[in-house]
Amino acid sequence: MSKSYIVILQYLWCNETGGGIEYTSDCIKFDKRDMAIKHGFKLRESDDFNIGVIDGGKLISFDWMDKPVGESEDTLAQIAELIGLEDAAELREGAK
Repeated sequence: MSKSYIVILQYLWCNETGGGIEYTSDCIKFDKRDMAIKHGFKLRESDDFNIGVIDGGKLISFDWMDKPVGESEDTLAQIAELIGLEDAAELREGAK
């Protein structure tokens, strides 16, 4: 399987009960990292986005441009679920 790349956007939120980070993605997959980065600049008009590295339908790295930001496997799984990636991978696997 070859790697693909997606743009992941983060939104910080805070209110009287707490705060957190929301993750979203349009899940458009690119064969090359630089194409995903160009897409991110188009979406954000700044460098305020991350690149997700996908291999075999699974999020394997959460990067800023070409540098991994060191998220744990649990955090990667949580991000994948929030952007709908894990559900999509399970559906593809289930169709076999």
